[in-house]
Amino acid sequence: MGEFGNSIRQIRRTPLRSGLFLILIGLSAMLLTLGVVLYRTGEQNMKRVEEVFVTIGLVSQKPDRFETMEIWDAEKRDMNEFSSPVYDIMLPPEALLFEGADYIDPPVHRPYYGAYDPSFVYPDNTYIRLIAQTREHYPIVEVTPLEDCVPDHTVQLKILRELYGRNGIAGREIFGTETILFCDHYNADPQTLYAGKTYVMALEWRPSHQEWVDTHTGVDALAGEFFPRSMGSNYLISSQYSPNGEMIPDSMPMEYACEEVTEGFYDTPRGLRWLELAKAMDMAEHTIPVIPTDNTQFLISFYNGNSVIINGRDISPEEYKEGQIVCLISQEFAKMHGYEIGDTVPLSLYYADYRGSASQDFPPDGLPMGNPNHLLNAQGKSYEVFEAHDYTVVGIYNEINKASYSSGYDMAGYGVVIPAASVKNSVANNILDYGPMKGYNTVFRIPNGSVERYLERWGKYGVDAGISDKLEITIYDKGYTRIKEGLAQIKQVAFALFISGLLVTVLILLFFSNLFIGKQKKRTAIERSLGMDKRSCTVSLLSGVMAIVALGSTLGSAAGYALSGLAMGLLSELSQWVTFSTEYSNWANSVGNAEEMLPATGTEGLLIAFLCGSSVTLLALGISLVQIRSNLRSEPLKLLSTRDA
Repeated sequence: MGEFGNSIRQIRRTPLRSGLFLILIGLSAMLLTLGVVLYRTGEQNMKRVEEVFVTIGLVSQKPDRFETMEIWDAEKRDMNEFSSPVYDIMLPPEALLFEGADYIDPPVHRPYYGAYDPSFVYPDNTYIRLIAQTREHYPIVEVTPLEDCVPDHTVQLKILRELYGRNGIAGREIFGTETILFCDHYNADPQTLYAGKTYVMALEWRPSHQEWVDTHTGVDALAGEFFPRSMGSNYLISSQYSPNGEMIPDSMPMEYACEEVTEGFYDTPRGLRWLELAKAMDMAEHTIPVIPTDNTQFLISFYNGNSVIINGRDISPEEYKEGQIVCLISQEFAKMHGYEIGDTVPLSLYYADYRGSASQDFPPDGLPMGNPNHLLNAQGKSYEVFEAHDYTVVGIYNEINKASYSSGYDMAGYGVVIPAASVKNSVANNILDYGPMKGYNTVFRIPNGSVERYLERWGKYGVDAGISDKLEITIYDKGYTRIKEGLAQIKQVAFALFISGLLVTVLILLFFSNLFIGKQKKRTAIERSLGMDKRSCTVSLLSGVMAIVALGSTLGSAAGYALSGLAMGLLSELSQWVTFSTEYSNWANSVGNAEEMLPATGTEGLLIAFLCGSSVTLLALGISLVQIRSNLRSEPLKLLSTRDA
């Protein structure tokens, strides 16, 4: 203890020098700790960003041109014009396979499936939407006119029988009356209908002509009228396609949704087709939209945070890869059928649609908009089930913003998400419709941080292949590039702080060890002359210096850790303001994802602070021992005979 007391008394004789040493060693330890903690935290968050963020690309084929089409409007007595996109050729996703693309998941033109379940029904809803009730607004009926007429205006037809309608029983009423209003509204040259003859019609509802409303009152004026579905939307026309995107010719093309019913009509191929259509309409009414995918993040509504899993879990990468029979269902679907996690949902897939999105045919708000078009195959029959499984529910999701009409990027009302690989059987005979690649059905994934490289290589390849002007590629990374650049800058600053702290620490220790030890050779000589051995002299010289270093490094490393926490807190606050494309999202965006990668320091940062403080102390010990060794190697008598030591 005497040697330690001597050392402390020696330090106290130079309070300014000792105080300056304490402050400087504390600052250097702070810089060192701050640099190491920030660098390590940056590394950790780099890894977290890689795990949390997914970079996807959406592919949309541009129309080659637009054609103007004209449709007759019986009320205006004039043509309505509208433009329709035309594609000379539909490019396959293989057109995007080029050298250097480095896909994690290459582009796939993905369909949605229709699954038939006779027990599935959409719930009754009083929401006023003109086409919300399929059976009322898309009936298939047998009718007869009250008198001979050309239906280029509103006429009345008597209902004889419903093949598909609200009641489904011959002779029953529609809208509380045995007659309906009818106009061949979009036909410039409608055929004459004769009283006493029976006609089968596939109808669609619309508001009545204004002239009828002006001249009638009560129920008739408000009931609206029907017209035969025709033109391009005629759902009697088959649009079955082969897997290579070629349309299969309809074996019994029907240009008009109205035919005369004669004796034995329903035994003929044409009559059987009408019965098949009624059957297909009924199947569509009990159809569940099924969305196959290889990753939940490939569905834009999940990607932008509009859809989130509220119960259970997501489908795992292994389940997606192996095609396990598991699924995600919507909250509404779960409530309606009483499904819980672990229950099974029977899905009998019977058609695949490569043109539209499930949410376009089945709106997110769950209110039916009528049946999809083209429900019959090329042989005029309803599609048969090609694969059936009981899928186990592993997660239940909720879509925050449920739109009434979808652009295609939302989740379908009562939609079910399944691993694409779980569908083993071929859909070659069940492709209900086929269209060009669109952002909602063609997605790919590339490595994070490779956006610029990918677009540069695609630009060169697209020009050489002559397709750069035919495809639009939009890439989303949720701000990964910006965040990674920020983290890289943090690491650079942290490394600079570490190097600065290390250099400053070494210089300070060299300088002050020379002052407190190297310049004390005469003191060492006196102590040795008084009989102190080398160990005692070492303790006398070392203890005071190490006391200052230990205190300074402890305070400095603690301050560095605290500053690193403040710095990370500031970065966390700023990271919430990182922006990325919200074209398909609502206010929810992906704040949840941003919060998942917020930088933070924890117990590991504390350990780093302790190690940094200990390292400074050990470094000081090493430098001091070198200086003490030099002192002890000098001859005491020689030192005492000199004027300065």
